[in-house]
Amino acid sequence: MKPTLLSTLCSLSLAATTAGALAATAAAPADSGPQAAQAVDQAKGDTLRADMPSALKALKAAPVAQFNAKDAAFRSCMLERHDRSGAPAPVEPDGGLSDPMVRALLASYQRYWWRSLRDVSVRPAAEKQLKTELAGLLGEAPPAEGEEAFDALNERLDAELGKRGVHAQLGRTPPLYDLLLWRAQEQRDYVVDLPGGARQPVRVFLMDDWISRGWIHYGICGAGGAGGWANADGVFAVRANYGDLQGEDYRVSLLGHESQHYADQQRWPDMPSWQLEYRAKLVELAQADQTRDTLLGKFYRSRDDNPDHPHPYSNKRVLSDVATQLGLGADADLRMADPAAVRRAAAEVLAEDTRRREADGHGAAPAKAKAAPSR
Repeated sequence: MKPTLLSTLCSLSLAATTAGALAATAAAPADSGPQAAQAVDQAKGDTLRADMPSALKALKAAPVAQFNAKDAAFRSCMLERHDRSGAPAPVEPDGGLSDPMVRALLASYQRYWWRSLRDVSVRPAAEKQLKTELAGLLGEAPPAEGEEAFDALNERLDAELGKRGVHAQLGRTPPLYDLLLWRAQEQRDYVVDLPGGARQPVRVFLMDDWISRGWIHYGICGAGGAGGWANADGVFAVRANYGDLQGEDYRVSLLGHESQHYADQQRWPDMPSWQLEYRAKLVELAQADQTRDTLLGKFYRSRDDNPDHPHPYSNKRVLSDVATQLGLGADADLRMADPAAVRRAAAEVLAEDTRRREADGHGAAPAKAKAAPSR
């Protein structure tokens, strides 16, 4: 698959946990104290903004005794992984990796993520080092400057990984370069109802047997991460995030969100990442019922004024614009508003955004042919 900007927040559950110590304590009955709970939320939001110093500061400031077992495990992992002078040992999937090239690729990305999360000033040098190491895995000289040369390198890496039975998605999940690697997937076809009456055919690939879930998953110690993304091949979904594939989280936060991405990318292929997220999150808010409070909670926990952080930036824009559409203050808490009114307002904001795009001359771009999956 051709490298692309990735859309990874469709199902980011900042309260969710995965394997290892975090999952082992997921059923802890007692809540953390207020300062600890706030610190955990802040640390997850800061990590999503690629700001590890702030995340660690928040976790250190809260009284240790206030953390319940689950949050204490999260805090311990975050401090052990990120509060150190040198990069930790690579985190590999259960059972390890037998392929030296795949192991080296994973280690290169994790070193890059570790450096880039802790110090924004070193990111240019870290990116250059990453590109040099990736080229070396193919026996090549470092790529030329610019994204086109790196995209071409990623295409060659993708082809090599395919020969080794590994699916890959390589590109940038702003602000960092990302690495998604998995070994199994199942294809399903859907027709998804979007706000305004549109019916979007979409092909979904359900991914399993993970090697790397990306920089957010790594940075946040597995307590959240990519739920899926859309590209020219279709919609890609992390199967483990969605249970029996019948719940609203799958139907709305995956199928609805990513189908809107897919439709928008076909119509407006140059749409900036934050605008893609803004429109897809409006779809979620227009359709969510049982998951509404959880969805809004995620939006409120992670907000930002920087469009280079597309997920938290779009969260803030969605909350403000829907509140304004309801005649409320931009900082009103939508969790206190009438759920049906919030759904209508989100659909209206999305429809108005579409009308504005059309009136501004964006129009409909010729649809790209839907490419068959590369493997």
